[in-house]
Amino acid sequence: MENMLAKTGIDRLDELLKGGIPLKSNVLVYAPPFIGKEIILKRFALSGLENGENVIFVLTDTSFFDMRNEMKRLDENYEKYEKEGKVRYIDVYSQSVELKEKDETVTFIDSPVNRERIASSVIQIQRERESSHRIIFDSLSTLIVYSDAKAVFRFLQVLSGICKRMGSTSLFTMTRGMHEEIEVQTIKHLMDGVIELREEGARFQLRVQGCGEVISRHWIDYILEEDEIRLTGAFRMGRVA
Repeated sequence: MENMLAKTGIDRLDELLKGGIPLKSNVLVYAPPFIGKEIILKRFALSGLENGENVIFVLTDTSFFDMRNEMKRLDENYEKYEKEGKVRYIDVYSQSVELKEKDETVTFIDSPVNRERIASSVIQIQRERESSHRIIFDSLSTLIVYSDAKAVFRFLQVLSGICKRMGSTSLFTMTRGMHEEIEVQTIKHLMDGVIELREEGARFQLRVQGCGEVISRHWIDYILEEDEIRLTGAFRMGRVA
């Protein structure tokens, strides 16, 4: 069963998920800013690279340059993974703010409105390297702000279906607090699961919906420690489908 799961790279989250996220699934990471969403994305990417998989970052809120520096800081092998062609970036951010770095690992997209080009770039990169990919799409919120939830839903319906058929396991993000509930539910409808983060008073909490079989579907406390998320809340072994 283990080899049918993509480890998140966060030990107790993998334990909660009974080993990881089911392969070829599309999962939404739904969280407010600054409480650990980025850690989940980066750990998931590194876990895939360590496992011999390829990674595609689709970035609408940060440049490939910043993401690369963050990843290099987390893993001394990251540059090697890049040289081996295992990491590709689709940068939807840099041209909109006129950052001009050029790099063969990057496809620049001129605007978040250009959804067709984003989708075709993701598909093209997967075709170039046929082994399995992990896709990190950060964030759908920017696309929705530039157009509307219905247009993004249609785009995502096509893209998520193709990525699944091509064998990829994907994390998509949305920022909690930015959207109407109907928009959130519309996007959740396309997903195989949701990892949700929230701030309750002075506590950070995480909950998993969908994602195959998990130990608990309750809100679980966690703390942030530098570049780690540590689940501190108890969850009992037992089967929750």
